[in-house]
Amino acid sequence: MSNPYGVTIPGLVLAGGTGFYLGIQPFGYIGLLVTPFTDPAGLLALPGAVVFGALLGCVIAYLSRNRIKPKLAHRYRRGAILGAITLPGYLFIGHFPGAGEGGTASQWAFGIAFCSGIAAIIVHYQRRKRLFLARQARRLAGQQANQQTATR
Repeated sequence: MSNPYGVTIPGLVLAGGTGFYLGIQPFGYIGLLVTPFTDPAGLLALPGAVVFGALLGCVIAYLSRNRIKPKLAHRYRRGAILGAITLPGYLFIGHFPGAGEGGTASQWAFGIAFCSGIAAIIVHYQRRKRLFLARQARRLAGQQANQQTATR
């Protein structure tokens, strides 16, 4: 199901999820920096998170090969690097100071990530609409040019 501009609900959900995921990253990295002081044994999960993130990035690059710039150079390398960078930030969100108690810090972290998701949905919608209208304008200009050459 899509609206007149070709924006689908799964696309909006995916954009919102991506915005939420990237919005929570800074708080995960703060948790990663705090971990050596609060739970040094928790750092043992970091190498596994980096390797798993790299593998997950390669899987996502493979699954998106037909949707996102099919001829993107170094797709798997970029996916592995992004996965290795972002997954540890997501996994260490539980070490964010105040996240366990459900205090104001975790409310702020969730609120900022939620707003990032909403912003990503808005940006995705506007981008798809702009691309659709530009494609439609090019098509109409081509049709008008064909009509003018046919009448001469």
